Amino acid sequence: MPALWSKVAFPSLKPLAAWFQDYLRRIAFMHSWLTAGVPACFWLPGFFFPQGFMTGVLQMHARRYCVAIDSLNFEFNMTRLDAVEQVQAGPTDGIYVDGLWIDGARWNRDDALLDDALPGTMYAPLPIVHFNPVKDYEVPKGEYACPLYKTSQRAGVLSTTGQSTNFVLYVSLAAKHGTSEDYWVLQGVALLCMLDY
Repeated sequence: MPALWSKVAFPSLKPLAAWFQDYLRRIAFMHSWLTAGVPACFWLPGFFFPQGFMTGVLQMHARRYCVAIDSLNFEFNMTRLDAVEQVQAGPTDGIYVDGLWIDGARWNRDDALLDDALPGTMYAPLPIVHFNPVKDYEVPKGEYACPLYKTSQRAGVLSTTGQSTNFVLYVSLAAKHGTSEDYWVLQGVALLCMLDY
């Protein structure tokens, strides 16, 4: 991608042709939202600043239930849905999110947990996830607080919060029995909003 574009564009490590396809998909997603109303499922990689969108979701929940936004955090529930077309309606609370990838592991759909990657497979798609705001939420035992990044670079300029601008949030995932958080950290397991191709 030309350097002049990358200065003002969304973060991406894709080559120009793939970047342009991604750009058109972003426009289509936003256009559909504006013309057809709030989507039942949100394509998170389509946001320039997904952290701001996540804050907005928490703010809406805080206003709806008259709770302090500082007391809210997301609980993450995996659905058995793989495509946006399968989502009939959005959840009562929170949002459905599509488009995330697991780097270094996979989601075992049969057992509904994070599992070792299949041989020769670096990235695996995550099913549609329900991001559900919960008051005073804590990551349950046996779950891995998996970092979610915009790109596979896993680094970026430090923001005013002291975190990398490439980091979005931690997503807690039920993990394979007998594994600890250290097991997944040592394997470098993370979630990505987009791949490099």
